[in-house]
Amino acid sequence: MNHINAPDGTALVYDAYEPARPAVAVLFLHDWHPEPPPAGLANRFAETGTQLKDAGLAVYFVDQRGAGRSGGRRGHLSRFSQLLGDLQALRRAVRRRHDVPQVLVGHGFGALVVLRYLETQPGEPPVAAVIASPWLASRARPAAWKRLAARLADLWPTLPTGRGAGFMTAGARAELLWAQRAVVADYHRIERPLLFVLGGADAVVDVEAARRFADGLAPLATIRWYAELPHDLLTAPAVREDVARFIAGYRP
Repeated sequence: MNHINAPDGTALVYDAYEPARPAVAVLFLHDWHPEPPPAGLANRFAETGTQLKDAGLAVYFVDQRGAGRSGGRRGHLSRFSQLLGDLQALRRAVRRRHDVPQVLVGHGFGALVVLRYLETQPGEPPVAAVIASPWLASRARPAAWKRLAARLADLWPTLPTGRGAGFMTAGARAELLWAQRAVVADYHRIERPLLFVLGGADAVVDVEAARRFADGLAPLATIRWYAELPHDLLTAPAVREDVARFIAGYRP
């Protein structure tokens, strides 16, 4: 377990899986998890980390602010841009450990963060990114009261909305909706190669919207479609193999 400080001082925790001489560094951003799974966020990715480490890649899994072992109010965001600063801080910490090409991997909400980062941080781009089940839109239209809560964010940003894995404050919900619109509007700013991995049985995000977004990024984007897989598809052996093969293509 390793620690860094975000630009605003929030403590962030990440796990590292490092071979002696890595060829590429892979930075994972997880989905929205204000309440970590029973086994914890770290254990959730241990098998993937070990597999990629054995393939000669250095792998880093960060608990995003407000989730897992990292600091920050649970389920809350003051500004979506804070997450971009957190990712930048993680990239710099990883570069101090191993100055090798970096590939970003984002799942669900984490994929939304990666896409916005690629649109707004052109100065230090990673060599490529993997976008898994991106939360560009929800499959089901949010309940009316959740949409109303987002409009109240300026008045009561910490108003709780949702429960369990779907818990977020009104402020976080408003920032999520803003980021979804911004990512779609600014897609033309992305200049790095992308691998999209999408599951046809995804019941969380609007996977058809994600597919249209990826189509608009051709020829930069490669799409892998897994018709029978649900939202949490990064643990599937076939997906892990495709992701590892894509990343290995960026060895120097």
